[in-house]
Amino acid sequence: MKKFILLTAGITGMLLGAPTAGAHVQLCMSSPGHRPTFIIDVRPDFVELTDQGFSVSVGSPYDIITYDNWYYINQNGSWYRSSDYRGPWVDINENALPSRIRRHRLEEIRGYRDTQYRNSENRRKMDQQRNDSNDRRNLEQQRSDENNRRVLEQQRSDDNNKRTLDQQRTDDNNRRLLEQQRSDENRNR
Repeated sequence: MKKFILLTAGITGMLLGAPTAGAHVQLCMSSPGHRPTFIIDVRPDFVELTDQGFSVSVGSPYDIITYDNWYYINQNGSWYRSSDYRGPWVDINENALPSRIRRHRLEEIRGYRDTQYRNSENRRKMDQQRNDSNDRRNLEQQRSDENNRRVLEQQRSDDNNKRTLDQQRTDDNNRRLLEQQRSDENRNR
């Protein structure tokens, strides 16, 4: 009984001290000597390690690896497998791991994950900066297009006003000429 209490207290201390990064993970022990059952109620984010051919969780207190529609967790040197990230988890022998996973030490996998995550974060930041830059250019282009449209409308309006004014002048001249002709005709009579 004392071992069970110490084991439960140790696991509880590990879980309370581990960062969760938004994922709720719980390790349950039903009684001494039984396998642990992992309860993960939020799907972790995964980084794909294309060179290795599998993905590894990011921001989870456990190293969860997904490959070929299976999930694998290594906890205290023991491996567990499930067809769903929520479990149920079955303890497996390291030799039962897919060779793509088995050929790497867990520390190597963590290093690959961290490097890939940093690269993907940098790529996301660069993509975001590029998108922001494109958005700024598009906005500037829209403003320029709008200004050009206004200038063009103003030029058309000015041209129309000029034509109208010219027409009025022509009409005024024609009217004066007509009046002059009538006046001349009336004088000649």
